Amino acid sequence: SLLEFQRLANYFSVAQIFLRSNALQSKPLTKDDVKQRLLGHFGTCPGLNLTYAHLLALITREGAKGNDLKAIYVTGPGHGAPAVLSCLYLEGSISHFYPQYPLTSAGLEKFVRAFSWPGGFPSHVNSETPGAIHEGGELGYALSVAYGSVMDNPDLLTVCVVGDGESETGPTATAWHAHKYLNPAESGAVLPILHVNGFKISERTIPGAMDDLELLALYTGYGYQVRFVEYGELAKDESEAEDKLLKLNINMAASLEWAYEEIRKIQKAAREEKKPIVKPRWPMIILRTPKAGNPSRGMTGPRATAKHQLEGSYHSHQVPLPAAFKDDAEFEMLVKWLQSYKIEELIEVDKISDGTSWFVKEGALKIVPKALDRRPGMLKESYASYKPLDLPTFQEFGEKEDVKTASLMKAIAKYLTEVVRRNPNSFRIFSPDEFESNKLDGVFDATIRQFQWDPETSGPGGRVIEMLSEHTLQGFLQGYLLTGRHGLFPSYEAFIGIVTTMIEQYAKFRKVAQETKWRDPVASLNYIVTSTLWRQEHNGYSHQNPGLIGNLLTLPRHMTRIYLPPDANCAVSVMAHCLGSKDYVNLIVGSKADTPCFLTVEEAERHCVAGLSVWRKYSTEDGVNPDVVLVGIGVEVTVEIIAAAKLLQKEGVRVRVVNVVDLMTLGEPGSHPHALTVEAFNGIFGEDLPVVINFHGYPQHVQSLLFSRNQSLSRKRFEILGYIEEGTTTTPWSMLRLNRADRFTISERAIGLIAAKSSNTAIASRAAELQAWYLHQNRLQERYVLENGADSEEVSAPVV
Repeated sequence: SLLEFQRLANYFSVAQIFLRSNALQSKPLTKDDVKQRLLGHFGTCPGLNLTYAHLLALITREGAKGNDLKAIYVTGPGHGAPAVLSCLYLEGSISHFYPQYPLTSAGLEKFVRAFSWPGGFPSHVNSETPGAIHEGGELGYALSVAYGSVMDNPDLLTVCVVGDGESETGPTATAWHAHKYLNPAESGAVLPILHVNGFKISERTIPGAMDDLELLALYTGYGYQVRFVEYGELAKDESEAEDKLLKLNINMAASLEWAYEEIRKIQKAAREEKKPIVKPRWPMIILRTPKAGNPSRGMTGPRATAKHQLEGSYHSHQVPLPAAFKDDAEFEMLVKWLQSYKIEELIEVDKISDGTSWFVKEGALKIVPKALDRRPGMLKESYASYKPLDLPTFQEFGEKEDVKTASLMKAIAKYLTEVVRRNPNSFRIFSPDEFESNKLDGVFDATIRQFQWDPETSGPGGRVIEMLSEHTLQGFLQGYLLTGRHGLFPSYEAFIGIVTTMIEQYAKFRKVAQETKWRDPVASLNYIVTSTLWRQEHNGYSHQNPGLIGNLLTLPRHMTRIYLPPDANCAVSVMAHCLGSKDYVNLIVGSKADTPCFLTVEEAERHCVAGLSVWRKYSTEDGVNPDVVLVGIGVEVTVEIIAAAKLLQKEGVRVRVVNVVDLMTLGEPGSHPHALTVEAFNGIFGEDLPVVINFHGYPQHVQSLLFSRNQSLSRKRFEILGYIEEGTTTTPWSMLRLNRADRFTISERAIGLIAAKSSNTAIASRAAELQAWYLHQNRLQERYVLENGADSEEVSAPVV
């Protein structure tokens, strides 16, 4: 059954890549049956079909023993989608979720044609693929996602196939350490299979150039028990190829049994015997197979074309016969290739013609689990396992009205501590080595770190994983979320950009998932960045980078939420909201230093619900009839807005102070669910009022949001200040001065805009005097810092 299943899966894989019709060759194949656009990667398909088939067989054998094995299959070589789709079709998952592809000859015709066809399945594994929890585009993340999926899933086994090309990536290199963060008492297991077929797209792989001893030394050093499953040298003829294939499958079956038993031993020691193994060596398999093989009934593919060697060569990595639809020689090779599978031995030929009957003989499907929900493509954990968190209300964690200053991060830590207590098995924090530095260590009142190789944290189920690999932590978080749980990723602002492309890939995965009817929502991807650029004056220029905001603005807008809470009460409100949300990418930008408490708990709730508001108590006469609108977006920049408002009001300027906590409210109406209507925007910013915006990040990011509004920047009424890459090691307030985001620059620009609007006002007549005075104040502050090495009392004193 194992061999027959693989023959069919390999045949269906080749058929998907090449054929647009006549999938079962019920009549002689012609060039008209061949797709003109040939996409997909064949080279990895036989190995994927082999491992998938053996996973099905393992589930079935364990089920016969009374063991309920739940398994997810993650594939790093995502462009091997033809193989994964073929196995899913044979196990019934494709027809289960896509009734338009029934298990009949007519359904198979549609299924084969749909691969890499407009409106069909893409050339790589994505969220339309049943069972998938990993986007198969950018390489490097399969292993960390697999480990995230089994955390707090004690009954789950995730088999992760890592391609030898993917194994060359930095993220995969660090992810091999992931088992050291896995507590066998509370979590499931990952079985990594390193698939070494020797070649990537146009060159030999590093593992392909390593011998067994070198590979053994490497992965034993990582902490694994290693077992090799090898095809050996290329076969000389079909008879030898069949013998090699049989031995390969026997070894693979025995190896999977061995691996599963080793996993059970480790788990039993931790769960039943309460004597967890110190530094357990989890199993892994290194699978060596040829990049395409002899035309036999398994690791198949043509030996060579007139131009290239294919067998055991990178030329079989993608489409081995790229001209089969027009070249006579390649077409004939394709015909022989398809015929080599002898699928007529595996199907009921008399059931093909009516198109309505299942045509595969029962023998090829004996390895498929009888229970539908135990087939990897239909496992609930992969598509419908979301459960909401038990969240406390944020109000009980707000600061009292008599508290004048507080750290946003410490306030959030108090809230997260209660979240951890209420959700001991469904919430984790994945943090680079910055948790205490970022003032979140209050969470340790309710939990500890999770690191099984550290004697101090091995055993107990800590909720905080710290590792100096943002890529691996991001993969953990993605796997954890996509299997129904919840998490948070705190980071230094400057270094969160390391995982930008992972965020983008994940957003694409979830965007398509939202459009896929059978996939349920998942918890939002939550980031909180602190140690921000405005308080990195001590670490210097390298630690000053607010660029993630701009990257998130390029994501599908309906999925993106960017919050810049101005104080502790707003921060806790935003945190509570984000943890309760689904299917968003949430970014919270906050300061870890003590900063003013501008709003009461009640005021913070109303402010955060609206996304922005006029701060009447800091405005002139509640902000009515202002000469200028001053807008703060962020913590330190809002402090400067309040200070500038006081300076201007002393000179008789009527000021309206606005704070924006939800950046997406500024976008064009209809561009985002939170974007202000024209009427609401005009009510806050006016139709012709001068507006000075002081933004936490790069000014162009706010400019991009405002650009499409009628209140266009071309009207010259908006002045947007922010970080302009003037970074160094200096004093905290000097960072604001150097980037022209300080109170004196705000005041100077406000006077300029007021004068530009109307030259016949008292303020306009004094514009030259006032602007010069404010610029002079900046020069005085610069001198003070150079002489004293610290900020003056004038600019460091509390503004409220």
